Amino acid sequence: MSRSLRLSVTAALAAAGMVSGLMGVSVPVASAAQPAAKAKQEVPQPRRLSDGKPNWTGFWSPVGGLLEQYRGPGGTAVAAGDSVRSDGGPASQKPPFSGASPLKSPYKEQHEAYLAKAAKGSVADPVALCYPPGMPRMMVMVYGMELLQTPGQIAMTSEWQAASRRIWLNDKSHPDPEELNPTYAGHSIGKWEGDTLVIDTVGIRTDVPVDFLGLPHSDKLHVVERITERSPGILESEITIDDPEAFTAPWKTTMTYRYRPDLRLQEYTCLENNRNVGANGEQDFGRK
Repeated sequence: MSRSLRLSVTAALAAAGMVSGLMGVSVPVASAAQPAAKAKQEVPQPRRLSDGKPNWTGFWSPVGGLLEQYRGPGGTAVAAGDSVRSDGGPASQKPPFSGASPLKSPYKEQHEAYLAKAAKGSVADPVALCYPPGMPRMMVMVYGMELLQTPGQIAMTSEWQAASRRIWLNDKSHPDPEELNPTYAGHSIGKWEGDTLVIDTVGIRTDVPVDFLGLPHSDKLHVVERITERSPGILESEITIDDPEAFTAPWKTTMTYRYRPDLRLQEYTCLENNRNVGANGEQDFGRK
């Protein structure tokens, strides 16, 4: 079944407690989702490849995310007094990337104007019009992700917006800045430090916000992820955001994912039944 997820900055603000009086939002759960009880099933000891490296190939979902909010065949049923953030997590928890360092000028003023506009009503979110979420926002992995490992690369594919990225394991450095074409996912190189995968990413487009609240960045954005299997079937990713032009200091956020051998990546078609596009094909709001 194709799915379309409506994301609005207003909903994200409400879930983060930044706009008083707004209600939390409920979003549909993936059709492949199973009752939360199955997510707690026994898993084997950490798997390994023939070369001894951790084997993370398979489907992973965010701990506490949409695939663990399932409450029946009709999808996510939000109980009284309960709500789900637009990124899929429970409203009772802080949203991802909520611990950002203060912004410098002119990014500070730019973001304040953006939030003020959002407080008055929905503002343009490119993801709602089917543009990729980009890095590092895509690592929220609303509907889970598939990891595929080969000796030279690791592929990460998010079911949400069918976003994908490649982590090149044989590259020791990024291309020269003048040769690096900025993209939504950026350019990622990785290396193993014991059982920890360290991913270094640059070259992210400046029109791709860091988070669900439109947090801006410059072309100096540098993202470093340290991913470790903290316990069998549980991946923890410590994400460091470093942008000396936009932020006063580097800052971190952490994402946690659960191995779900009972699930597979499903097709996500954003343009089908998209409520952000009018009946005649007009966009209700577009990019600037």
